[in-house]
Amino acid sequence: MWGDRMVDSQFRGVKIAQVLEQLLEEHLLHPNSILQSKDTIRAFGVYTIVKEKTHFKIYKNKDLATEISSAKCALAWCIADKYNDTCLAHKIKTQDYQYSSKKYEIACYKNILNSTVPTSRKIPIEHKLQETFIQAKYIKKHLDKCLNLAKYYQLKGFENETSRLGIKYPTKVSKGI
Repeated sequence: MWGDRMVDSQFRGVKIAQVLEQLLEEHLLHPNSILQSKDTIRAFGVYTIVKEKTHFKIYKNKDLATEISSAKCALAWCIADKYNDTCLAHKIKTQDYQYSSKKYEIACYKNILNSTVPTSRKIPIEHKLQETFIQAKYIKKHLDKCLNLAKYYQLKGFENETSRLGIKYPTKVSKGI
């Protein structure tokens, strides 16, 4: 009697392990899956995005591919790389760097203005601050265009895969990448 139960439970354990392994392969390592844990994002079964103190490191097949300042840009870079659009990936990386540099420059100018600076020096600094704001806004606008293009690539790629399988793609899409 006990022997039958033991064989039954071992058989169930093996079955459960097989089912879990199948689920892992089908869903978690799927070419369109994006999984986020505490400080890590796994994307498309190839990319790993790791949060550092001031930036994100992107690993492709465990090799360091690049570093980017925001998670959104990092994911967009992965999408561009996945679809072999090296020009878009380069633009995302470059504009992300330029935008983060401008944000740092703005913070520096604000710190200078908040310190004890003579009034005669504040006017040129305020002018530089305003100019840097405009430049940052311009760079952000172009960066957003690149992020939207990467988002379009991902949505179209996903839509094409689901249409091949006969699955209807939802018309309502959530915000963000």
